[in-house]
Amino acid sequence: MTRAGATPAKRSVARSWAGWILTALLLAYAAVLHKGIGPIPSNLESNWYNPNTFLLGALQGSCLGAATESAGSAIALLALPALATAVAVFFTSRSAVARMLATASVIAVVLFAYYGVQAPGVWKFFHWRWSGCMVLFSICLAAALTAPLLAERWKRRGWPLRLLLYLPLFAAAVVFERNVTGTDDTLQFAISPWPVVQVFGLEVFASVIAVLLLGVAIGLWMVSLGLERTPGDRIALSIVAAVLAPAIPTAALWLGSSQGLVPFRAGPVLLAGTAAIALAALAIAATLGVGRGSGKLNRRARTWALGALLLGLPLLVGQILTRLDYTATRDVRAGQIIDALQRHYEKQSIYPEKLEELVGAGDLAEIPKPRIGFAWLSRQEFLYQSFGTSYILEFSAPRWIQCAYNPPYQDEYEEEEEEDLEDLGGAWSCPSKPPELW
Repeated sequence: MTRAGATPAKRSVARSWAGWILTALLLAYAAVLHKGIGPIPSNLESNWYNPNTFLLGALQGSCLGAATESAGSAIALLALPALATAVAVFFTSRSAVARMLATASVIAVVLFAYYGVQAPGVWKFFHWRWSGCMVLFSICLAAALTAPLLAERWKRRGWPLRLLLYLPLFAAAVVFERNVTGTDDTLQFAISPWPVVQVFGLEVFASVIAVLLLGVAIGLWMVSLGLERTPGDRIALSIVAAVLAPAIPTAALWLGSSQGLVPFRAGPVLLAGTAAIALAALAIAATLGVGRGSGKLNRRARTWALGALLLGLPLLVGQILTRLDYTATRDVRAGQIIDALQRHYEKQSIYPEKLEELVGAGDLAEIPKPRIGFAWLSRQEFLYQSFGTSYILEFSAPRWIQCAYNPPYQDEYEEEEEEDLEDLGGAWSCPSKPPELW
């Protein structure tokens, strides 16, 4: 290799090393900030991973103390070095993983600063669990934001390595989606009573980003087709791109919310905001890519679509499985118990003290268990409490809801006609599909 050929290669290696060194420094900065700004846990041993607020004391005693009196100033002061370093990582490193870790570090720094200064009570109450929530949420959001970069590097690998890299992440996302509820701490992966990572990290932010990427990818593809056509066709395809880019993510959000696949109702404000972001992203991506020709713009569109697919597929599979679990538990398995309890009441004029009595009396072959999460990870059981002529039957539902069923009050309606009594029915505290959180 000639000297002229070796110089660019050496520069590329040096830039790569510089990028990873900056990434390591950024991760170290986030770790130091976690240790120094987080509240000291109460009634816990002083473990190495617990915060000790040493940085807060140093800041308050310095000339920067006044700048940290408000949450906004503290976040800006502490996040600015992380943001500057992350920008340097993007300029020096071509590694998608380094860029993703840099993005996650910035998000984590912002969260540490906010909960360390503005809401330390939340962090102190959940101690290491809240630290875990913030770290995992940062990784989820960063992976979603850098999905096209990760996809571009991923598709350069051979298929064996592709599967080896993606399948564990796919399985982890599906397991996390399906096996977390905020009302039962016996479930693995439930690292806080409120499933922050599952609800916000995956179902809200990652899902929205996935459909946004898909819409923009299709828009970019239409623009790339227009570059090879006549000016009239180019304008027509650009209009189609401007329609499809916002329409696809807004339609996906509306459909997902109507089917209970996301934990919120997609109202006009959210849909309009999603459409505006999609249009802005399309305009920026198309403007930056048009000068490179239709071929490169088309490849960018395919990469964004691949990133959307790799990101969205495990989220969709996990939510479909969760929906099936919820329906099977509420409408089928709980229904078997409810029917058996009614048969027992018709014979004994009182509900049993324990569900096991239904098996002994021949009203039920076995006590079914809720289908929440994977059977090898879940230890779920129906919770039952008898009140003689009434009862309550409960199970932990996805997200955070505790579903409960109460039968009709038999004594109150004992003089009613039998068919009228049947029409009264029992009462579920949860809807027929996974409930919305807001």
